[in-house]
Order: sequence, then structure tokens, then C-alpha cells
Amino acid sequence: MKNTYITKNHGETLRLAKSLGPYLKIGANLLVDGALAAGKTVFAKGLGEGLKIKATVKSPSYTLLCIYEGRLPFYHFDAYHLNNINDFYELGFDEYLKDGVVLIEWASVISDGFPGGYIHVEIEKGEAEDEREITFSATDDFHRDILEEWQRHEDSCL
Repeated sequence: MKNTYITKNHGETLRLAKSLGPYLKIGANLLVDGALAAGKTVFAKGLGEGLKIKATVKSPSYTLLCIYEGRLPFYHFDAYHLNNINDFYELGFDEYLKDGVVLIEWASVISDGFPGGYIHVEIEKGEAEDEREITFSATDDFHRDILEEWQRHEDSCL
């Protein structure tokens, strides 16, 4: 299952991600990839809004992990400075995969060997400056069910 959406600006990217938030469950993992300035953090901010996070979601580039409380705990990682999945384990980050929603930017760094399923979010720059092509795919039934429920209820709005 793979679905692609085109957003015309940052606001549409935020709204798309926000619309997914209510359908996420504990144990949901989102691995997000895209070029520099593709909109990974914009997507994370929208997802945070959808999870009812009151704090400002910011890029965890230098801290590697930001933790937020909302409808569910939200763990926002940045894997850019990691070498591979071994670094993820050595830092103890795998402990966060059980009790909340996880979003990992620059996920291609750690996707080989990632423990369990996830929703892969690929963000590509479009032809216009702020246009983005955002593709969602799931690697297991749990995450596939989340995407299907979201699309069933939100597709007319997306």
C-alpha cells in the first residue's frame, strides 16, 4: 500500500500531517526521509498538532530527541548525526518505541535493522518552490491499518 499526496505550501503540509495525528496509536513509528529543507520538520510540527501537543515542535537536529506530551507521548528523533542503527541502540533510543508515537527524521540512516514495523514517509520537493510530494507506505499490518483508517476518514479532505 502506497499513497502519494501533493501539497502546494507549508500550510498544506502541516494540515496533511495534522490530519494523520488522530489516527495514530501507541507503538506507531513514522520514519521520515527527504532532502535537506524538504519539509521533514514541517511534517513533524503538523503531526504534533494532530497529537494535541501544546509545545512548539522543533527540529531535534542537535539534541537528537525531543519529547512532547499530548494525546499520546510524542518522541521526535533526528538520525542525521547517527552513523547507523547501532548508534540508535547504543543511545538507548529503542526504549522509546513502546509507549508513544515515534517520528524519526533522516530515517534512512537507521532503517536497515529498525526493530518492528513503521510508516515510511518520503517527502520530495516538487516543481514549485513550496510544493511537496509526500508518499506514505506501511511495512506491517498495524501501520497499514492506521493508514487505511486515516485515508477512509480523511481522504475527501486530503
